[in-house]
Amino acid sequence: MNELLKKHGYLYGIPGAYGLTEKGQQFAEEQYHSRGTGGYAQYNPHWETRTWNDETAAALKADLEADPREVRADVDDVPADEADDFEYETYEDDDDSPPSWVEVAIGGALVAAAFAPHVKPFWKTKVKPAAKKWREKLTTQGRTT
Repeated sequence: MNELLKKHGYLYGIPGAYGLTEKGQQFAEEQYHSRGTGGYAQYNPHWETRTWNDETAAALKADLEADPREVRADVDDVPADEADDFEYETYEDDDDSPPSWVEVAIGGALVAAAFAPHVKPFWKTKVKPAAKKWREKLTTQGRTT
């Protein structure tokens, strides 16, 4: 959509860094946002948003109707006698085989290494106290009956 708006003069720039042209300012409002928490620049993201009004669709439709060939230029540029000779490339993943045991073992080792520092504290602060509470509760219930 941004490329279409750029092609018809509503935006300028490149993907990820578009801005409104004079024509685009008639149909949109641009707002600058910043988290502004201080410190280093990488911790303070900033971005722009554009809010398009309802008249944008009608104006863009009028631009498209003024030059309808522009929308399908990639298809219409192929001469009729060459259209039948056009070959489409397809990309298929021929490697549907399951992973080998070595790949699985390496993946498991990487996952275990990533979670290892978190397991012991989780065990001590969450699992062990909960198990102790349940054991005491079950023991207490067993004595009263």
